[in-house]
Amino acid sequence: MKKALIKIPDKGDPSDILQLFPRYNLQLLCCRYWWLKNWENQELSFPYWRIYRNTQAGASIIYDGKIYPLTPDKVIVIAPNTSYASRLFDQRIPEKGYNLKGGRLSGNRTEQQMIEKGAVLHLFIHFNLGMPYDNVSPGIYVFDVSEDLIQKFNTITSHLKFEYAQFNFHTLLAIQSLIGDLLSKIPVSNWDLMSNDYRIINVLSYIENNVSTDLSNHVLAEKARMATNSFTRLFTEELGISPQRYVKKKRIDKACVFLHHFDYSIEIVATKTGFADRYHFSKIFKQNTGFSPARYRKEFGLK
Repeated sequence: MKKALIKIPDKGDPSDILQLFPRYNLQLLCCRYWWLKNWENQELSFPYWRIYRNTQAGASIIYDGKIYPLTPDKVIVIAPNTSYASRLFDQRIPEKGYNLKGGRLSGNRTEQQMIEKGAVLHLFIHFNLGMPYDNVSPGIYVFDVSEDLIQKFNTITSHLKFEYAQFNFHTLLAIQSLIGDLLSKIPVSNWDLMSNDYRIINVLSYIENNVSTDLSNHVLAEKARMATNSFTRLFTEELGISPQRYVKKKRIDKACVFLHHFDYSIEIVATKTGFADRYHFSKIFKQNTGFSPARYRKEFGLK
């Protein structure tokens, strides 16, 4: 058999010009279609992006003193680590905790039946983009629902009404296209990244992908190709916190994602986020979130 020859592009051919494109790692955490009768939360803040779209009026979120209604003609995008409250109709928000009554639309719970019972239909998508695009400034973005977006929403909800655990390729493309469409509408000026120093960006990416490993200042300084003291000083100046405080925050953030969206044991979550054992992990997790890992899963884990 003759070996195929690969032609080297001629000089001046556009394909011989090296182009650099930003890399991001889209990780879908969940995509669900629920009915809601209660959705009163005093504070919601999680280390991942959220997309909300309701097909009936009645729900709203409150952020920075402003109310954002969830109506059929709007879609809301929420940046990671944005602290906000939510409510349904004029129902009272508890002073502590939350009041949630809802569930998956499937089987004998049709859309029309749940609407007639006073429920609101709620599509939500959670995802991460990886470093550095999960570290944008907190905020809420509201966009009009175009005909193109409606088609994507219909594709996604039609699938979820009959199958919620496995997604086919066509539905996956609709979800990814929806995310891309919405993120592209966020103004360039709002993508306020934590640092523009390539050494720090490389270290942040390394931390993101290696939270279960040794992330001492010495190891991180080696990744930045800097002396440890110089690296520690630069990192703190760029981010406003020390490298080890940042590492701890990313480990807790990753643990929140695992507890919210995955069915790992507490021991496995501790291992995957770089803690020595379950007890050390539980202590640090509670210090930072106010919840034990088991309580956090009970309160916020998605069934």
